Amino acid sequence: MESFDVGPWKISVIKSHILKSKCEGGSPNSDESCGKCNVCRYSSELELPWLPEMVFPNNRLIMEHVGGPGFEFNPLDALKMVDAHHESVQVAAAKEWRATRSEGLEKVKDKVKSFDWTFTTEYNGSYNDKIQVKCLCLFISWVHVVQVSETDVGIDYERLKVQERIHFFDDIVLFEDELADNGTAELRVKIRVMASGFFILLRFFLRVDDVIVRLNDTRIYHAAGTDHMIREFSKREVKLPNPQLSLSVLKDINKLSEVLPHTNVTKHKLVLLGVE
Repeated sequence: MESFDVGPWKISVIKSHILKSKCEGGSPNSDESCGKCNVCRYSSELELPWLPEMVFPNNRLIMEHVGGPGFEFNPLDALKMVDAHHESVQVAAAKEWRATRSEGLEKVKDKVKSFDWTFTTEYNGSYNDKIQVKCLCLFISWVHVVQVSETDVGIDYERLKVQERIHFFDDIVLFEDELADNGTAELRVKIRVMASGFFILLRFFLRVDDVIVRLNDTRIYHAAGTDHMIREFSKREVKLPNPQLSLSVLKDINKLSEVLPHTNVTKHKLVLLGVE
């Protein structure tokens, strides 16, 4: 784990290996599971009949404030928001994807008949917005420390364009899948920290060849010295083929983000209560 302190914030990054295919704690001569390892946890907490080819269960970005509030980005919570009962893209590629996993899907077909094989998620982070407080009467109560409200005020991108030293940067992959060689699905989170504040980009990228390209972005900006963050969530997608999108653009996520039209944008202000 790598950590970096900036003002009242502690930033931690964890990177590790991909999820094992079998239980890590069970007996090697038994089909019984231990119920404690990552494989067992993902199996019990997710309804999905199949997972992306590469899931990094321990990878995460953790943001902790000395005042109590915090949030993080992890693959398990992201996959919990994948539709476990309906396909978002129903094309020939879906049949090919299922064919490559026919053995595993045969075992669970009675449990889940259909699910979003593109692993599209609108996950925007996991928020610890409460802290425990002991009252004089010794009872323990939960107190909200983050107030979330919709706002018309967006992130100041002009301020982010100002050239300044980057004190900390990281790029963490949460999961990815090549969709049986029919494209790619990927979720990753990036953070950069400057003297003026920090900026986080969580991006789900989907490309199904000759069918669709999709970007779900969560952007979070905190200006140093303020008591709040601005969070923007946007959804963008375009059907393929599209004459305005060359192959080179389709394979460059940064270029795609500049040309894809926004289909939905929501903005929220996250106020850290009691934080100065």
